[in-house]
Amino acid sequence: MQANVSPSAADTPPSQHPDVTDPRWQAILCDLDGCLISGELPLPGTQALFQRLGDRLWIVSNNSTDTPASLGARLRGMGLAIADERLILAGVEAIDDLARHKPGSRVALFASQALVAHAESQGLKITQRCPQTVLLCRDTGFDYAALRRIIGYLEGGAKLLVANPDVSHPSLDGPPVPETGALLSAICSVLPRQDFRVIGKPERHLFDVALTRAGVHAGQAMMIGDNVMTDGAGAQALDIAFLEVMPNAGLGQILGGASC
Repeated sequence: MQANVSPSAADTPPSQHPDVTDPRWQAILCDLDGCLISGELPLPGTQALFQRLGDRLWIVSNNSTDTPASLGARLRGMGLAIADERLILAGVEAIDDLARHKPGSRVALFASQALVAHAESQGLKITQRCPQTVLLCRDTGFDYAALRRIIGYLEGGAKLLVANPDVSHPSLDGPPVPETGALLSAICSVLPRQDFRVIGKPERHLFDVALTRAGVHAGQAMMIGDNVMTDGAGAQALDIAFLEVMPNAGLGQILGGASC
């Protein structure tokens, strides 16, 4: 596995990895898919990372399918125990941000049933009639009819909010898994001048939430991720140290060879 460290980890020799267990890193932010798990399997080193970091570990993910409750249950089923409040997910954060700034607004939500239920619990009105906002998440049921509806909503004046820009995430045994950004590309191919706002990485929203909940400033945090365009660019824009790992290779090397 190869690991690259951003200049933010200033006093670490370039040939070495920063020690993620060093207490000066009071919050370790970590991506999920391709770093900690692949599908329903923990990657090598994940269990060791959870055990060594304990309450300093925060998952900061562009996941726009799960809620913290559903993801927390999945992780516990893999033997990975972490409090739901430490799971900062793009889909839920997009919903919560919209509910804070436009309470009770009409939303055409393209997302999993778990996220639809969460949006309703936050007071948003989920509708297909004259929505004020289109919220695009990783909708595995997305089809041509959905694309037609979205184009109509946007042409009718609705705003477009996007949970995350990733076009895919890595798969352990097969081709890349299509993501929200692939659906966004379909929209933008029809409406190339369409404005939209993104909540997930590399935008700062998820990082800000993580730092606030952890009660630390950027210089006390490190981000571990496998995507320099989202994990790396977002962390470095806020002067958070960034440690790049190879997708699905596991975290054994940065933990001294741990394999579980």
